[in-house]
Amino acid sequence: MFKLAIRGVQMNVGRYIATLVAIMTGVAFFAASGFLADRVIDALEGNARDQYAGVDAAVIADEDAASSGSEFAAKFRVSADVADEIGALPEVTAVAGHLTGAVAFLADDGTTFADGATGRTWVADDELNPTDIVEGAAPTAAGEVVVDQGLADDENLGVGDSATLLTLAGPEDVTIVGITKFGDNDAQDGGGTVSMTDDDAFVWLNSGQEEFDDIFVRGDGSQDELVAAIEPLVPPGMVVQNGDDFVDDQVSAAGSIGRILKQALQVFSLIALFVGGFVIVNTFTVIVAQRMRELAVLSAIGATPKQLKRSLRWEGILIGLIGSILGVAVGFGLTFLLVFVISQLGIDLPGSGLRVTPSVVSQGIVLGTLITFLSVMRPARKAAAVEPIEALRESAVESNTLTRNRIVLVAVLVGGGAAALVAAPSAALLGLGAIAFFVGVILAGPVIALGASRLFRPLMGRLGLEGRLAADNIGRNPQRTATTANALLIGVFLVTLVTVSGTSLKDFAVDQIDQLASADFTMSSAGGTVDDQLVADLEAIDDVEQVVPFRTETVGQANDDSGVPLSLSTGDLVALSEVANVEVEEGTEIADLGTGEVLVVDIGEDTPAIGSTVTYVDSAGDSADFTVAGMIAGSIDSLTLGNLTTQESFDAFVGDTAPTAAFIDAADSTQSDVKEEIEAITDLRPDITLSAGNLLSQLVGQIFDFMINAVNGLLLMSVVVALIGIVNTMSLSIIERRRELGLLRIVGMVDRRVRRMVRIESVLIASVGTVSGVVMGAFMGFSLVFAINRFSSADIGVDFAPLQLVIVLVAGVILGYLAALIPASRSTKPEVLDAIQVT
Repeated sequence: MFKLAIRGVQMNVGRYIATLVAIMTGVAFFAASGFLADRVIDALEGNARDQYAGVDAAVIADEDAASSGSEFAAKFRVSADVADEIGALPEVTAVAGHLTGAVAFLADDGTTFADGATGRTWVADDELNPTDIVEGAAPTAAGEVVVDQGLADDENLGVGDSATLLTLAGPEDVTIVGITKFGDNDAQDGGGTVSMTDDDAFVWLNSGQEEFDDIFVRGDGSQDELVAAIEPLVPPGMVVQNGDDFVDDQVSAAGSIGRILKQALQVFSLIALFVGGFVIVNTFTVIVAQRMRELAVLSAIGATPKQLKRSLRWEGILIGLIGSILGVAVGFGLTFLLVFVISQLGIDLPGSGLRVTPSVVSQGIVLGTLITFLSVMRPARKAAAVEPIEALRESAVESNTLTRNRIVLVAVLVGGGAAALVAAPSAALLGLGAIAFFVGVILAGPVIALGASRLFRPLMGRLGLEGRLAADNIGRNPQRTATTANALLIGVFLVTLVTVSGTSLKDFAVDQIDQLASADFTMSSAGGTVDDQLVADLEAIDDVEQVVPFRTETVGQANDDSGVPLSLSTGDLVALSEVANVEVEEGTEIADLGTGEVLVVDIGEDTPAIGSTVTYVDSAGDSADFTVAGMIAGSIDSLTLGNLTTQESFDAFVGDTAPTAAFIDAADSTQSDVKEEIEAITDLRPDITLSAGNLLSQLVGQIFDFMINAVNGLLLMSVVVALIGIVNTMSLSIIERRRELGLLRIVGMVDRRVRRMVRIESVLIASVGTVSGVVMGAFMGFSLVFAINRFSSADIGVDFAPLQLVIVLVAGVILGYLAALIPASRSTKPEVLDAIQVT
């Protein structure tokens, strides 16, 4: 039987081409996504391991506490004095403080370059320093910096050059004394790396405050002993971690993006392979029907049904194995194409070259072969069930009748699934309902095909005989029509589901966020200050009515076991309430707030009660008690500010610090006009971040749009596979119906009308799949949104995105027409007498 399978593949290569293409398409994308993601994962994990290879202990922010608290509170920093105390420990060999901030360079003509560069403290210890000097020397004196190789090459910077560095402290004259590389990469940071001495970093990156983001330590003894020695010196909000655990965490975090990317891309690859399964089923069904006489002869000379099934399954395995191997090879080449396309979009992927991982290769081959094997099970079983005499006597055309059991099963699955989607009392039943509905619609394919045939016949009859015959043809073999249409249905269903549900959720999220923000612009400095000159320059802009700066400090709450960092802010509280959405919902009004009192943002049940006392602790370990005088309603602006206190209370606790952020109020309807003028000023300060009051809602909307478009773009791969299926089915149908087409030409149907009939038939099949997919996806999207509303207090409106759905419907019809071009041209190629002699 194995030898017979090999001969069967050899004798039917032409018929199996579409099957190979379907397998290759899915496997190629699966392999390409795996190769590409593995490159990104290896590069990111390798960079992280290289960067922290010398670290024996790390003092870092307590991310566990931060992740459970306010996303608007900055993380704690650790004082340079603590770094000195750690460095004095006998267990410590070397200490490196880590501080970063945004910098840029100012050109002679007043423009900026290297706007995305990151300023870093230079690490003097060679083992803790992840970069290498490739030219020049390390920075040791004030005003000396080193730049990375990529920045030096791109901006034509060299050792000894003088430049103007834009920092949060303003423009600084610097001298480039060295050029660095980061392992195999030019830069440690995506936008470029500029390293400087600690003293310069404190001024240029942190407004003169001698603090570090993290502290990295190297010791000679065991890491656990080193951690135990450092732990008593660690301030609140920071933790000490041994080097091995720290490096593992950094490697895992660095590679997580690549792993998520890999899993997401391969999910879409599996969808394409699943859709390809429908194409394979259809192909084998037609091929088996065409070879029924051959199989009958084998049965007549002694082949058992079991042997026939085994032979056809071996053919499926061979085709699947060949297609999968070719798919992996094509995927390798596709990876280079993807890298090139991504680079043309201005995105630099981490790493270089490609690594062919055995896991990706083996997974691609196994998946492709397995799906092909499973797809031939049904055609093989049907072929083995046909009696030899019947196969020799009858033509290979399936009946267009449907069993009562199938109709009842479809009605139960579709009806029960739809009811569960609309009224299921739990998420589990909702999921079961979705599965039942989906399976029911797939099984209903032949019913839909017969119904569509009868529905289309009067309309297509107006196009002439070829239109009427095309409508009849899709009902002659409803199972084959359904299998072909279902491949397209799945892709269109997923596109519609993502579009309807995604658009509805986007509209709801944007609307909710818009209700939370009111300030026209929010300006903040990453480690710098909003000084009087900056405020004056902004207020000098026409239509800028008011700039209200405020001071803020990240603190911990001593009597809160969660250790969550909070923002404590102050300023002209009355002016802040006028330009921002800051409203007291309970307790003392802002104007009446007294010394030692605080207004807290209402964050739910964890909000301190009015009248209670809270103790705040800063990064230096100093603490102060405050009485909760009232609660502020939650909004984007209030969460940006955090808890509010008077300037006198703030000064007594934190000190007389400079403002680090501000709200900007513009005249009505002038926000768009003044934004460019404001940016012209803030662009000269790389530490300044400017955001519009509705920026978050715009960002959320853009994220939703990107996700919807990205998912739909990837799902188009399954639609392409479905298009291959339509071409394949129509081509094989032409071969099977050569005698019929020849007779039509004998009785007077000209070749042009025959080709038109084939095109109409293809368009009708594509229309059945597209319309069914749109209806099914729209209903499922509606059900999903409706379920969210039922299971929560949300009130999400359903947006069916009619424009996008119309585009999908039109695209389906166009795809059906394009899929028929090749089969239609082949339908009239045989000579008439040759065609009618085909048996």
